[in-house]
Amino acid sequence: MKKLWDKIGPGVAREVAINRVLASLTARRVWNAFVNALSFVISAVTHKTVVWGYPPIVNIEPTNMCNLRCPLCVTGSGMMKRPPGRLDVSQFRQVVDQVADKIIYLTLYHQGEPYLHSQFNDMVAYAKSKGLYVTTSTNGHFFTPEMADRVVQSKLDSMIISLDGATQETYAHYRVRGQLDTVLQGIRNLVDAKKRAATQVPYLFLQFLVMKQNEHELAAVKQLARELGVDRLLIKTAQVLTLDEAKAWLPLNEKYRRYQLTKDAFEVKRGRGACPRLWMTTLIDWDGQIVPCCFDKNGDYAMGRLASGERFAEIWKDKKYNNFRRRMLRDRNSIEMCRNCNYGVGLFK
Repeated sequence: MKKLWDKIGPGVAREVAINRVLASLTARRVWNAFVNALSFVISAVTHKTVVWGYPPIVNIEPTNMCNLRCPLCVTGSGMMKRPPGRLDVSQFRQVVDQVADKIIYLTLYHQGEPYLHSQFNDMVAYAKSKGLYVTTSTNGHFFTPEMADRVVQSKLDSMIISLDGATQETYAHYRVRGQLDTVLQGIRNLVDAKKRAATQVPYLFLQFLVMKQNEHELAAVKQLARELGVDRLLIKTAQVLTLDEAKAWLPLNEKYRRYQLTKDAFEVKRGRGACPRLWMTTLIDWDGQIVPCCFDKNGDYAMGRLASGERFAEIWKDKKYNNFRRRMLRDRNSIEMCRNCNYGVGLFK
């Protein structure tokens, strides 16, 4: 039973999460997702770019700023090349208005800590008013009892909370500047706020990023997740960018690596086939820049910018975007960010 809980979480909570996604479906959204998926299949088979419909999943970055300094994160490590900033709420509403009748699932995070945006709960509430499923990811340092109530009131569907250790020493090795006790109390506040509101949302995911420095606490984190009353524990593999990072951070247990590591090199345990992400999803940075994938941390493959007056639909089917899709279909390995992509391997274990 414990192994089953670790994989899928409590049945009631899982059913709630599925029902929330189903509740966001409309005939138009279902049809859009169908023709979009069909166009990807045709493209993958023919190696010719066919794009029908729009992505059923859209990612929007509220901010690329963060209160922590995690060493494998481009923001935390100081490797972020994009200027820091926060998404303008009026622009957010314009974007949501452009895509709301087509998309099903809205992800409100990328680089940075979403709850550093003072109007984040308002953005969630606006997206929910359009009938979208909305999720976010956080380091969990901002959930006072009052903030926890506001989160529940926003009707956020699900939340990922990073917890990479069961002790302060282990936790802070990666979550630099982080305070484990603050995160644990914040989780308790969220659980209590849900009980007070007699609701089962947001669905709370606890996420453990497995590294050499914390893999010995995996069992303790599993127990902690049960005690806290979260809905599910996610065990995630770490992404690295250099051989030095791979040697320093990848866990000894190869089950929790997404890479093959040798003395002189590291390589993703690569999956097969074309990647559907360039059809099924897209990402809008805080300044309106559209990038094709969440692996593009610095906007190196920008497809356009909504702030310049372009509409999303124009950029989505533009020649530049389609040329990039074609390049991926024909030679995925020629794209640097794709060489470090987990598609076909999986993020979670």
